[in-house]
Amino acid sequence: MKRWLERFDTYQHAHVWLAFPVAVVQRYRENLDTRLAALVTFYGFLSVFPLLLLLVTIAGLFLQGTNLNHALVNSALAQFPIIGGTLKQNLHAIARGNVAAGYISIFGILAGAFGVTNALQMAAFTVWRRPLEQWPGLVERLRIGLKIFTTLGLVLLLSSAATGVSTFSNSFFGGEPIIGRAVVLVVAFLINAVGYLAVLRFLAPRGTGLRNLLPGTVVGALGWTILSALSGYLLGHKLQHASQIYGFFAVVLGLVFWINLGAHLFLVASETNVVVAERAWPVTLRRL
Repeated sequence: MKRWLERFDTYQHAHVWLAFPVAVVQRYRENLDTRLAALVTFYGFLSVFPLLLLLVTIAGLFLQGTNLNHALVNSALAQFPIIGGTLKQNLHAIARGNVAAGYISIFGILAGAFGVTNALQMAAFTVWRRPLEQWPGLVERLRIGLKIFTTLGLVLLLSSAATGVSTFSNSFFGGEPIIGRAVVLVVAFLINAVGYLAVLRFLAPRGTGLRNLLPGTVVGALGWTILSALSGYLLGHKLQHASQIYGFFAVVLGLVFWINLGAHLFLVASETNVVVAERAWPVTLRRL
């Protein structure tokens, strides 16, 4: 085994296409990204319902009676395949009887949802190995969190606008399902790329060039597009076995599983950018 690893190590040192992913895996292990993904998953799980509740409330306040209202909510729930319908049954807008109480409730929900943005920032700072004295304070973390939430809202708007792409592509290409699906996947990839690029830029150190952020953006956007396309199989397989044992709580397990996949993908995308920015390849396999 040692001789085989030495040969493989020599080979990957001479080939960038292999040395680069090996370096990403190496940094992933060194930074204990599995624990960081667990942290993001925990706060992401706690923030999902408040954020959806906030979305339903705001959409109801400003877009009541419009098609965009339903399109936004459906686009948000579409990010959680299979279990999105269960989440929708438990979503209700905040009561609007008292305007002041409504706005206070919105502010309180938003403050509670900042947990996931703080976890993302902590994970990103760890990945980039920024010293503690460079970590932002409370006000700066809130400002970055608001940027992330704004980006999520923009992605939802773009996703809502793209819902008609499937119908248009099917009619334009004569109802060819393969071509229509390909068009939808390309549009979904572009929308995911916009979101990933913005969030990775917010969380990267100042002065990080756009060229250093594009590889991670492609990895993250392509990975999430593929996961979304395979979501029916992934979550369906997961829930099929879990529901036999845990019943209704299988939905909770499915939600945690899906958020954890997204957290791991985000960290892999971040590590990809770090390896590119620091040109941290090749690495030796003897430390693996």
